[in-house]
Amino acid sequence: MMTTTSERRAPLAGSPATAGTPGRPADHPADRSAARFVQVRERLDPVFRSIASSAAAREADRIIDRDAVRRLAEAGFTSLRVPVEYGGAGLSFAQSAELIVELAAADSNLTQALRAHLINQENVLGHPDAAFRDRWLRRLGAGAVVGNAITEVNNAVGEGTTRLVQDAEGTWRLNGTKYYSTGSLYADWIIVAAVDARGEEIAATVPADAPGVRLLDDWDGFGQQLTASGTTVFDNTPVDPEEVYTSGLDDGTRVATGQASWQFLHLATLTGIAEAIVRDAGDYVRGRRRSFSHGVTELPRDDAQVLQVVGELSSAAFASRVALDAVVAALGGILEREAGGEVLPEEDVNALYVRVYQAQQVIAKNVLAAATQLFEVGGASATSQSRRLDRHWRNARVLASHNPLIYRARIIGEWEVNATPPSRSYRIGSA
Repeated sequence: MMTTTSERRAPLAGSPATAGTPGRPADHPADRSAARFVQVRERLDPVFRSIASSAAAREADRIIDRDAVRRLAEAGFTSLRVPVEYGGAGLSFAQSAELIVELAAADSNLTQALRAHLINQENVLGHPDAAFRDRWLRRLGAGAVVGNAITEVNNAVGEGTTRLVQDAEGTWRLNGTKYYSTGSLYADWIIVAAVDARGEEIAATVPADAPGVRLLDDWDGFGQQLTASGTTVFDNTPVDPEEVYTSGLDDGTRVATGQASWQFLHLATLTGIAEAIVRDAGDYVRGRRRSFSHGVTELPRDDAQVLQVVGELSSAAFASRVALDAVVAALGGILEREAGGEVLPEEDVNALYVRVYQAQQVIAKNVLAAATQLFEVGGASATSQSRRLDRHWRNARVLASHNPLIYRARIIGEWEVNATPPSRSYRIGSA
């Protein structure tokens, strides 16, 4: 029987496992939040179990399981941070982080597929425009899922070719092609980065089924194959003026949409992969009967050397959790202050970004090493395609490649030596 990650792991800092605290008045807000966390977790547990049990088979057959995302939405995963009055769970950032890691342990593809959605949720919560905030909280509370179409290829750094302009009748029209459109095949809405008639950055949200939208499952990476990170084509797609944002997307001024938040999702997903590695290693060793003549014992589950490997895998997962805890505590606090309208001191934001980039070095390297060491617990049977244990390394490698470790390490070094503020946003393109 497969042991689920949530049965074994300790909660992240600030995410209570049970409701109620002795000595506090009845119906204390913190206790209500803890009770909601328990209720949401109970609803999500069978969904996570189902997703975990089918993860290897879905990857083998390249199944984009929209029903899985719909079940997550119905159980409340896609509205974890949405206030209760809008139909969400109203969880704290730390509580939502706990459940994000648990989904990543079940299937890291789905956490990555929902990355833009989860970032948008934080963006909406702290958005200064009350009408925008109200409109989108209602959508998210009703179960709407958001994907993205931001990245292009063959564009110069800092420039885009997708255009959002008004036609002769004043209708906004979107034209262009986007790549790496993570999550869009699962989504109801798509966030699009574009340029206006003057070449300035602009953005919009469009329904995934709007006229002229074409979604392709052509992502060919060797990992994260079920994230729906393919091509999105917009052919004269009409855009509601209410969904046009002339300020563009990430310029680093808001933490909610900056690299600290985007990187957090990668780190939470990698931490979930670490949990899955420990889970699958334990399941494999417990059920294994074959051994080697030069092994220590008859059964691998009693072999001290095999147990050492599993212990080291568990320790790598623990190190990842500790590093993620530090990010969750820092980022959660900053997001709350930002959403409350506080003008954040530069030193606080710099400290946050350094912490996130430091955690990236710790978590990515630990998880990649653990995903390789996993195979030391068994013989060639561990490489069976039916088990697809290699998916953990492939998925972790793709996640770690999104924001190369070498650049982030250099940024940390520049901070430590020269007090150069860490970068908060970036653009990508071709020379």
